[in-house]
Amino acid sequence: MRNRSAWVWSGVLVLAVVLWGGYSGRMSWTGINGHTATLWDWLHLLLLPAAFALLPLTLSRRAGLTRRHKSMVTAAVAAFALLVLFGYVIPWAWTGFSGNRLWDWLELLVLPMAIALTPLYGVFRAGWSRRHTIVVMCGLAALGVIVLGGYLGNWTWTGFHGNTLWDWLHLLLLPLLLPTIIVPALLGVTAARLVIAEEERELDAAAGDEAEESDAEADTTLRAAPAPAPAPASAPPRSAGSTAAPAPDGGGEAGGAQASPP
Repeated sequence: MRNRSAWVWSGVLVLAVVLWGGYSGRMSWTGINGHTATLWDWLHLLLLPAAFALLPLTLSRRAGLTRRHKSMVTAAVAAFALLVLFGYVIPWAWTGFSGNRLWDWLELLVLPMAIALTPLYGVFRAGWSRRHTIVVMCGLAALGVIVLGGYLGNWTWTGFHGNTLWDWLHLLLLPLLLPTIIVPALLGVTAARLVIAEEERELDAAAGDEAEESDAEADTTLRAAPAPAPAPASAPPRSAGSTAAPAPDGGGEAGGAQASPP
């Protein structure tokens, strides 16, 4: 555990030194500076890996979004939206937001959001109602108006003009496949494995209960069995000279009288 913490802190220290050297201009070999590594570039680099890294946590049954988590997510989204607004309005050069259009934001956010929302597809499908259908239809209608405005009305802020069908396929193919094909297939395989694992746990638990019952029955039988009777004490062995019983006192005196001379 200590070795792991030491490696983590060593990595953090190395990263801090590299960032400091890159942004200060003292390590030009890093290629990290205010022009090549703005906040926009860091988002392109880290957003997709972060979405994949959060999947094990969000897919865990024990990890549920509480009210506190929802409040934190809402606050983070609001803060990021405010940062984006300042990046365009002020503008803050270090953010790198200025000059990026709606198409660029779609390329940045669509796939990571599709991956991050993967655990919620089953919840959405189970609780889908008419209201959700209306909301989705309104969103699609708004997107259609924006697309038409970008292509026909030459709305430059959309960045849609000049993008072909091939570009749209690159943008939307994988995010559309995730909720429609990939996630349902994975959920089916995962559900089957969970059922098998649950059955194996039930069998192991039943076997353990049977073993405990057998041990308890054996203990009860041993306790109920009568204690064996003690063996009789054996008589002490006699010596060879004490085999003949001594004569009574009267007989001895009579014999002595008979044996005496007249």
